[in-house]
Amino acid sequence: MLTRTAATAAAALLGALALGSCGADQPTAVTPAAPVPSTSSLPPAPTTTTTAPSPPGTTAPAGGTAVAATTSAAARTSSGCAPVGTGVPAGATSKQIVDADGDGRPDTGWISGGTNFGITTASGASFSIPMELAGGGPRSVLVENTDGKGTIAALASDGRTVELLLVRNCGLYPAKNPQAQNYEFDLGFRGTGTGVGCSQVAGTSGRSLVGLNVHLDAAGQPQDVRRTQIIIDGTSARNGATDTVAAAGNPAAVQSGTQISCGELTMSRDGVTERN
Repeated sequence: MLTRTAATAAAALLGALALGSCGADQPTAVTPAAPVPSTSSLPPAPTTTTTAPSPPGTTAPAGGTAVAATTSAAARTSSGCAPVGTGVPAGATSKQIVDADGDGRPDTGWISGGTNFGITTASGASFSIPMELAGGGPRSVLVENTDGKGTIAALASDGRTVELLLVRNCGLYPAKNPQAQNYEFDLGFRGTGTGVGCSQVAGTSGRSLVGLNVHLDAAGQPQDVRRTQIIIDGTSARNGATDTVAAAGNPAAVQSGTQISCGELTMSRDGVTERN
């Protein structure tokens, strides 16, 4: 993860680069958890397994309680979630997001009151959850299909931390780490991560959510990017395999290591952002 001084140095180096990220259970960027790049897959590198429950950009900080969806879970069918709830609240900031309920149609994500994130599906179901973020920055949420196989995650950020929320059975739930705490990514403020993304870590079977952590050399220049696979099981998340991608001659890897993204999706372009 980047220290505040390291984060400042990295920011200066990447000032002219477009941001993009890919992250997992590892050091990520900007919040106490990690971001995802638009170039979601980085070249494979040596892999080692990590069991640290809350490394840079993987597990969440202490505290954090599971919060059930604010609407009763609707049955999911081939036609999507059954229509329940009241739709997008008046005054909420909303944006089209990926298909969250598997019916093949894009859905709508929204932020209401600065504290609640919700999804209203094309089928008419609405469900939401409070965001447990302590930072004072505007909230933004990127909804993504982390593995391309229907594992839907919502990455909620306040600019310092990324809270991992999961869509399950037509409801939104906070992911829990092995210590039963909310799973979060660091974005450079705790020194454990610099970004979050989606990519295939060396030695694993396919794409997954990953925590990213850009390491600097003695001169303050990016040396490599550590990627940590995040294994999602129901509403639980834990760190999996890790690998390292060299930064030299690979500016895309460095860019992706300091953002929140997944594949072609980036928080800045595709996320739902709270009005200032």
